[in-house]
Amino acid sequence: MTHKIFNASNFYGAIAFLSMLAAPAAVEGEMYITAAALVVILAGCAHLSIREGGKRK
Repeated sequence: MTHKIFNASNFYGAIAFLSMLAAPAAVEGEMYITAAALVVILAGCAHLSIREGGKRK
């Protein structure tokens, strides 16, 4: 049962969602390098979440 709840796709999706929420706050705090890193993390995790196992869901 935990395999379906805690799989890689869900984990990467959660990281992408949290970085999407944190990036605007980093810009408001004038931490532009952190905001850029969060956007890169968002893009990478979203890509990995969609393409888990080398196949598109």
